[in-house]
Amino acid sequence: MQTGNAIFKELEADIKVPEYLKTALVSEVDTIRNSMQVVAHFTEHFLNALTISISFAEAEEPNTTDSSTNDHE
Repeated sequence: MQTGNAIFKELEADIKVPEYLKTALVSEVDTIRNSMQVVAHFTEHFLNALTISISFAEAEEPNTTDSSTNDHE
């Protein structure tokens, strides 16, 4: 029985991948990475603005729980 990394040698194909296929794969990965950076950039600013808006809205709301408990007494 083979041990260590020798067992993985059986999984390697004898056929070599063409260079254009390697280049295309790297290009696709780069495109996906760049797209995700753009999405993260704009989403981050949108979510920060949304969080700030919610915090201002909560600070401006009057406290209605105190007036409702006083009416029942």
